[in-house]
Amino acid sequence: MKYFKEIIMILAFPLLANELHAELSWYECNEIEGAKIIAEDGTYLGTMGDSYNSDSIYNDYSSYANEYGDTIWNEYSEYGNEYSSQSPFNDYASDPPVLLKDGEVVGKLSSDKYDYNAVDPSTAASDCGW
Repeated sequence: MKYFKEIIMILAFPLLANELHAELSWYECNEIEGAKIIAEDGTYLGTMGDSYNSDSIYNDYSSYANEYGDTIWNEYSEYGNEYSSQSPFNDYASDPPVLLKDGEVVGKLSSDKYDYNAVDPSTAASDCGW
């Protein structure tokens, strides 16, 4: 019985950690707003921010938000393909795009729920009210 509680805690920790970090906080949103999204190969992929920002990946009129260009939203591109090592939608990507703000890396764009530094592009806009 003594070890039963420990085993339950060990098994439950990944689930609890995921729930604790599921939604971006106000601080995290402020930290990533305006950050440039840069692929491992140096390609500029747009910025994080509301739909009024001309380079935002959430602006429907931005060339960085369309589904047909070389963007993260194009499932056939190097940056949007779920099997690509540079895609934020590949949970096991070795080189997901980084978020740069004021010359410093403030996170990475990734749907990996177990990576504490990851910002999921599919939920960031709703989490941050963009």
